Amino acid sequence: MLLQFTKSLGASSLIPLMSFFIVEGLGSEPWQVGLYTGLVMPLTLLANRWAGERLDHGFPVKRLLLISIFAFITLTALLTQVSSLLMLVLMVAPLMGLANMGSGTIFTYGRLYAERNDLDVARINSWLRMMVSLAWMIGPAASFSLVSQFGFSVTFFCTFTVGVLFLILAWTVVPHEFRSNRKETATKDREPINWGLLIAGFTCLGFIITNTLFVSAMPLFFVQETGLPGSTPGLSLSVKCLIEVFIIFWSVKLAERIGIRQVLVLSAVLAATSMVLFAHVTELWQVFAISVLEGTYYGLFAGVSISFVQSFAPDRPGRATAVYMNSLFLGGMIGSVSMGIIASATDFRTVLYVAACASIVAMLVLLATLKVQPRVLEEQV
Repeated sequence: MLLQFTKSLGASSLIPLMSFFIVEGLGSEPWQVGLYTGLVMPLTLLANRWAGERLDHGFPVKRLLLISIFAFITLTALLTQVSSLLMLVLMVAPLMGLANMGSGTIFTYGRLYAERNDLDVARINSWLRMMVSLAWMIGPAASFSLVSQFGFSVTFFCTFTVGVLFLILAWTVVPHEFRSNRKETATKDREPINWGLLIAGFTCLGFIITNTLFVSAMPLFFVQETGLPGSTPGLSLSVKCLIEVFIIFWSVKLAERIGIRQVLVLSAVLAATSMVLFAHVTELWQVFAISVLEGTYYGLFAGVSISFVQSFAPDRPGRATAVYMNSLFLGGMIGSVSMGIIASATDFRTVLYVAACASIVAMLVLLATLKVQPRVLEEQV
C-alpha cells in the first residue's frame, strides 16, 4: 500500500502539471502539448504490455519496479534542466513511458503476494486502488501550489525527492527474488485470444472515457456556461474524491453480496445519471449533491474493476493488469482528445451527454456478455 501510494503521489504531482509546464514554462503553443502526450501514451501502452508479460514469465518484480523508479527519478532530474519542447519530447517522454509501468507492476505484485499468503485478492486490490485515489487527492494540489509559490524547478525537485523515497521503499520492502511461480506449459502453440479479458478491458475503457470527458470539461462548463463560482470545480472534485475513497472500501463487500459484474452495472447506471444531472445544474448545492453520486459511481468502479479484469486471466495476472492499466491510459487519451473536439463543435453540456453515453455502452457490454464468465485457475502440480 505504501509502495502504491508513493508511486501515485509522484505520478499525480507530475502528470497533470505537464501540459501547464509545456505552455507556461516552455512557452510552447497549446496544440504542441499533443506532441508530448502523443508519444508518452503509446510508449506507456507498450511498456505496460511488456512488463505484464515479463512478470507472467517469472521475471523478478523488484527488477521491473526498479526500472520504472530509475526512469522516474531520471526524468524528474531532467525536468529541472529542460528548456525546450524538443528536449522534453526526446529525453523526458520515453522515460515517462517506462515510469508509468510502475503502478501496474505494483498491482500485479499485490495480487501475487495476496495469493501466496492466502489473503483476499479483491480486498487487497481495493486497498491498493484506494491508495491511488488518496495520492491523487494530494499530488495535483500540492504541485500546482508549489509552482505558484516557487516555480517549476523547485516543484520538479520535490517530485524528484518523492522518487528517491519511492526507491528506498521499494529496495527495502520488495523481496529481491519475488516472482510469479506459474508453471510454463509444454506446448509452443500460439495462445488463443482471451475474449473475456478483452471485453473486460473494453468495459473499463468506457468508464474511463466517461470520467476523463467530465473532468476535462467540468471547469469550463461550471464557470463559463453555468456561471458558478470559480472555486466550484475544485470543491466538486474534493467531494467526489472523498466519497470515492469510502466507497472503494465498501465496494468489495457489495461485490461479495451481488457479484462484481452487478456492481459494475450499478456503477454504469449511476455514472450516466450523474452526467445527465450535472448537465442541468444551476446552483452550487446541486453540484455538491451530484458530486456525491459521482464519487459513488467511480468508487464502485475503482474498487472492483481490476479484480474483474484479473478474473478473466487468473494464470496471467501480469497480462491482465497490463490490460487494465492500458485501458486507463487509453481511455484518458481518448477522453481528453474527444472533449476538445466535441466542445468545439457544440458545447460543454454536450460533452457531458457523450460521457453518459460512454457509461451506457459499458453497461450494455456487461449485460450482453453475461455468458462470458471468468476463468477458474486450475491447481498446478
